[in-house]
Amino acid sequence: MRLAAAAIIGVVLFGIGGSQASPETLRFAITRNGEQIGTHTIEINRSGKETTVSLSTDLTVKILFVTAYRLQHTETERWVDGKLVALNSTSDDNGTRHTVSAAAKGSSLEVKVDGKATLVDPNIMPASLWNPELLKRPVMLDTKDGQIMPVSVRDGGEEDVKVDARTVRARRYTVNSRYSQDVWFDDQARPVQAKLIASDGSVIMYRPI
Repeated sequence: MRLAAAAIIGVVLFGIGGSQASPETLRFAITRNGEQIGTHTIEINRSGKETTVSLSTDLTVKILFVTAYRLQHTETERWVDGKLVALNSTSDDNGTRHTVSAAAKGSSLEVKVDGKATLVDPNIMPASLWNPELLKRPVMLDTKDGQIMPVSVRDGGEEDVKVDARTVRARRYTVNSRYSQDVWFDDQARPVQAKLIASDGSVIMYRPI
């Protein structure tokens, strides 16, 4: 079973910049067909022109008490003046392990995947989706395995979304790359919901907790 959950790591959409006195920690419940299977955590630290983001995802799918799928992913990103200058991630995607790093090198960004280095466009965006600039770019970096992926975004317009007991007016974006996922944001550019369909047809949702 492959849930493709890593692509939606970090569905928080906040702008880079500004100041923040203390870290902001956000947690999301990950559900499969309504049953919680894991959590996603994001910590954002801002200091002047620098922003540091730490992300972690941990989920387990069990069928008849047997683990059918397991994903563990941790990641850190460092941004200066709105540009990615460093990234480090480790992942265990159901037994397939990768380490990915990125660092500024001259006029390029050097990406290393399991020790193998490649130079890429320094303006490429990580697929962590917390940075709104990703919605404007034609390609993104999969932080789970280091692949460069084409991406397109469709604005689906505003909808009413139920969040706990509240109804929130939110804008829906469909992000297409290896697979399609939907993310809803309120008028403060904050996520209220995210959704993708796994390869087995199950519905995966991310909701704040």
